[in-house]
Amino acid sequence: MIVNIFNLERDHEEIKGEIVSRFEDVLSNGEYILGKEVKAFEEAFAAYIGVKYAIGVNSGTDALKIGGLSTGLQRGDRIVTTPNTYISTAMGLSIQGIEPLFCDIELDTYNMNPQKLEDLLKKEKGVKLCIPVHLYGHPCRMDEIRDICAAYGVKILEDACQAHGSRYKGDMVGRLGDAAAFSFYPTKNLGCYGDGGIIVTDSEEIYNKAIMLRAYGQEGKHVHAVEGFNSRLDEVQAAILRLKLDLLDRWNTKRRHFAWLYKRDLADTPLVLPEEAPWAYHVYHLFVVRAKKRDELTRYLKEKGVSTLIHYPTPIHLQQVYGHLGHKKGAFPNSETAAEEIISLPMYPSLKEDEVLYVSKCIREYYGV
Repeated sequence: MIVNIFNLERDHEEIKGEIVSRFEDVLSNGEYILGKEVKAFEEAFAAYIGVKYAIGVNSGTDALKIGGLSTGLQRGDRIVTTPNTYISTAMGLSIQGIEPLFCDIELDTYNMNPQKLEDLLKKEKGVKLCIPVHLYGHPCRMDEIRDICAAYGVKILEDACQAHGSRYKGDMVGRLGDAAAFSFYPTKNLGCYGDGGIIVTDSEEIYNKAIMLRAYGQEGKHVHAVEGFNSRLDEVQAAILRLKLDLLDRWNTKRRHFAWLYKRDLADTPLVLPEEAPWAYHVYHLFVVRAKKRDELTRYLKEKGVSTLIHYPTPIHLQQVYGHLGHKKGAFPNSETAAEEIISLPMYPSLKEDEVLYVSKCIREYYGV
């Protein structure tokens, strides 16, 4: 049996006809940039998250960049996030002259450790923004993070790029800080057919700033108040995303079912399985396990027709691009442990039960259990 880590063709098969119809509608309307489809999707996504405003942009990276700048960040300011995430969480803003600081993660959820955050804010000055990452679809411990950030006058931009539909204590991820950034990369729980992203917020000030920044700093046509970017979600992607938004909760339920199957069948293996806190609603963008001899296991699975990935093999603080920050191996031990042991198993809504059972069977055979 062949089991792919992702299978976008199968994911989209059930809605292919409707997608073609939406695409043809956009072509017929002749409106391709910031038109009625973008507006309709922004309104629908804001309502889904439970916020007042949503601003469509051209990628999750730009959602982090523009979202962060819209909170008032300026060159020379500092942000804090975790090193166990995709590099865009830091790079989206560091490229604007903003310094990233890091705090370590908790190994049970792979998310920001609130105590480490407080330790950092006690000793570091000039931190203006905290970016907790709801990694793999599990929400961060936002009550503690919000209390700590409030005590130090630090704003919060949620990196929800992997957490569409995730909930914290019943509250939707994306409405737990000053603003939030989502990605619509094709493999995300809500993905388009190219790049796309969105910023959500309840702040009119952040909304107005983000609207200007995504379109050349315009506050009116040909009236440029600030330096901005060309970062606009296009009409075709918005039309597709509006269709798929209606299916997101059902698709997330399927992901959760497959996660339950994995956990049931792998419980007696040496693997460290993903945890779900009692207050969390995990949407399993990825199903990530940890193994001591990861490379041997992944080679075995490849021989059996099972593809896997590593998200992410090198923590941000050890990437060459951030060598100037002076971090050495051992600086963030939990993030480094995760990077050395994690494996992402196949996970997507059109996965089949027999495929999950096959992957689990192969892993059990490898461990001889």
